[in-house]
Amino acid sequence: MKANKVEKENGDIELTGKVIKKKFAEGSKSEHNAVYLETHEATYQLRRLGGNPFADPELNKLVGKKINATGVIKGMLFIAKNLTEIK
Repeated sequence: MKANKVEKENGDIELTGKVIKKKFAEGSKSEHNAVYLETHEATYQLRRLGGNPFADPELNKLVGKKINATGVIKGMLFIAKNLTEIK
């Protein structure tokens, strides 16, 4: 069985999971719909390196799909360097 979280030699993390959309900071001034990567272990807010943190059309295309992503984790935020849809 493939692990959901794999650490690469360069320090990047590889995650496998489903891309979902849900509210971020519900009930606050910062409330907005955000894209997340839901794995078996945790759910991370998902951003592309260099992408718009509030509205990224490339991430929106992946909502509902299973992906492999490589990047870095900052708290509960996953900053993706590479995203690959699993078909």
